[in-house]
Amino acid sequence: MGVPRTDLNNDEDDWLLGCLEGNRRSQHDAFRHLLPILRGVVRRYTWNESDVQDILQEAFIRIFKSINQFDKTKGSFTSWSKRIAINTAINEGKKRMRHKIMEHDLPVPIEPDVIHKMGLDDLVQALTAMPTDQHRVFNLHLVDGFSHKEIGEMLNITPDVSRQRLSKARRWIKRRFELSGNDLVPKQNLQR
Repeated sequence: MGVPRTDLNNDEDDWLLGCLEGNRRSQHDAFRHLLPILRGVVRRYTWNESDVQDILQEAFIRIFKSINQFDKTKGSFTSWSKRIAINTAINEGKKRMRHKIMEHDLPVPIEPDVIHKMGLDDLVQALTAMPTDQHRVFNLHLVDGFSHKEIGEMLNITPDVSRQRLSKARRWIKRRFELSGNDLVPKQNLQR
């Protein structure tokens, strides 16, 4: 038996009540708890650090503006906030794509001596070369656990299109990476 966790739900209840009453301290406590979690979520959808900061700011504005719409029977405040951050990242990404060309077709260089030390951050960076529509579905389904129906609603596509994009994302990964022992490494850098 492990050590019992702190009662996060009680903390969330306190934050919610305080935030609904406009209590600055409660807003600050909720912000401090959510910031590292939401930053990690947003970074999966946006790779530019200044964009991450902008999206986080927008997400927190949306969270605090719509906090009265939170329904505790449907999940935790943290998971509700994650969904808002994901939606904000996706919507902001769409807006930004209209204004600039994304460089997703350029290969991500990886030094050969670093291949065996490829960690999660390196893998995430390498996956940024995946086409955006596929990367979003990949993240939403495999990382964040949304169903194809939910993804369809979020991205304004059908569940079938979501499945197709996930399938394409998997093929994209298989074409570029393979397992070497327990490590996922780029195919062109493998020494045979």
